[in-house]
Amino acid sequence: MFDTTPSKRDAAERAADPLSDAYVYRLRRDTMMIVSNLNRGLEQPNMEALKRQMVFVQGQLCKAAMSDPKVPRRVKAMLLQFQQLTVREDIDDRRGSRRREPSAQSGQNRQKGAPS
Repeated sequence: MFDTTPSKRDAAERAADPLSDAYVYRLRRDTMMIVSNLNRGLEQPNMEALKRQMVFVQGQLCKAAMSDPKVPRRVKAMLLQFQQLTVREDIDDRRGSRRREPSAQSGQNRQKGAPS
């Protein structure tokens, strides 16, 4: 069986990191740690690939939390809501990124002297 009593190490970690009891913070921190380890050794990581990896890893961590009987229901609901917001933000960013990309045609349509 698993020992559920807090150890001295756990207490030291909590003292060193005051946000360690914040579930969303821990989810994001663990996600970033895993993704950074996945990309260790790459010279120049692609930001789009990093974002996709972040969403995927965070989703997997959320799935793991959903199957953990020790995680309270309210925390599970909060984590799912956070994951939903993350996915929605990623989708919105992808849709908006096409509008932000400069095109050759938009430069030709500007009038001389018009503010850019």
